[in-house]
Amino acid sequence: MTQLNFRKPHILMLHNRYQYAGGEDASTQAEINTLKQAGHQVTLIEEHNDRIKEFSYVDKLKLFFTTAWNPQQYQNLRSQLKTLQPDLLHVQNFFPLFSPSVHHAAKSLKIPTIQHLRNFRLGCLNAYLYRNEQICQVCVGHNPWRGVLHRCYRNSLEGSLAVWNMITVNRSRKTWDRDIDGLITPSRFAAEKLIEMGINRDRLYIKPNVTRDPLINQSIPPLPERPTFLYLGRLSPEKGVMTLLEAWKRLNQPQWQLNLVGDGPQRESLETFGQEFGLHNVTFIGHQPTSQVIEAIKQSTAVIVPSQWYETFGRVVIEAFACGRGVLVSNLGALSELVEEGKTGFLVVPQHIESWQERLNWCGNHLLDMSKIGQQARQVYLEKYTPEINYQQLLQIYQSVLR
Repeated sequence: MTQLNFRKPHILMLHNRYQYAGGEDASTQAEINTLKQAGHQVTLIEEHNDRIKEFSYVDKLKLFFTTAWNPQQYQNLRSQLKTLQPDLLHVQNFFPLFSPSVHHAAKSLKIPTIQHLRNFRLGCLNAYLYRNEQICQVCVGHNPWRGVLHRCYRNSLEGSLAVWNMITVNRSRKTWDRDIDGLITPSRFAAEKLIEMGINRDRLYIKPNVTRDPLINQSIPPLPERPTFLYLGRLSPEKGVMTLLEAWKRLNQPQWQLNLVGDGPQRESLETFGQEFGLHNVTFIGHQPTSQVIEAIKQSTAVIVPSQWYETFGRVVIEAFACGRGVLVSNLGALSELVEEGKTGFLVVPQHIESWQERLNWCGNHLLDMSKIGQQARQVYLEKYTPEINYQQLLQIYQSVLR
């Protein structure tokens, strides 16, 4: 048993990076940074989905089976665990290249394990609870075979079968109960959905995602004179960017600015929409490093999160709060937990374009009010979401699991 009174535990962090970088990748790195700054030894083992592009046909065929249980990754990790001898394995994302077998590798050596859950992959084939541009919960609480019929994973029958197989195999062998000592999710909303999917409530911990303080020993930057709105995130249908562009088109404020930071499969169609309707005050900036993201927030009037699916948290909301900026978010999922109407931002009906148009118009014409909202948002960040507070929450979870 690890003696926490004498030293801080050595954490082995394991993460499968996504093809398009997003909030999960950023949150993983932020947690690693927080732990290291607190004096922990942290070892990171990573895979990247870009590697799949180099797979042969046979390799891709094998992936069908290894997504559910990868014996090679099991052996590799078991060997690394023997060498590294960490106190705890913290798995951020195992899908698809690691597989849940990594938890069994740790369990076989009596090393406690934690699984972070920042999406709904354990009960939904596309992990979003979103299909045909609307929320879908038909698989919640059931075997997700319907997701295969609908080809919910990237509109692929083979891919959907692979994810269904991963979920079904590991439910059958009770991986989430037998091999995992704790599971972390970032919001109450996400926790309740995961419990509906069969996750053990007694092993589920709630901890917000962490983001660093960008204003240490600095005051909140003033709002730009020209109303400037910012979207940060993946450019894909569930994120609601097309709804935002429709509202922006109707807003018809050519002197105002909308910046879109991020990349994704919908970028081309979004850019085409902007060109067709002459939205010259919309700029697609693409993926940016964290430092540039923070600068973009500081130079904005408000940050917009128009998601059409159940966000499990909303990291960008806390990044905006940290910079002293209010937010406009969909009144949906965990986003509703983060934002207090009229105090730190506004809750908007997700698919109601006129509501987005009206709220954008109000924010752009009430800059003094938006400045006050930004100050209140900054105070909420200092009270709830700083790295110091987040570290204490994470350490309590580690201590509970290690005990």
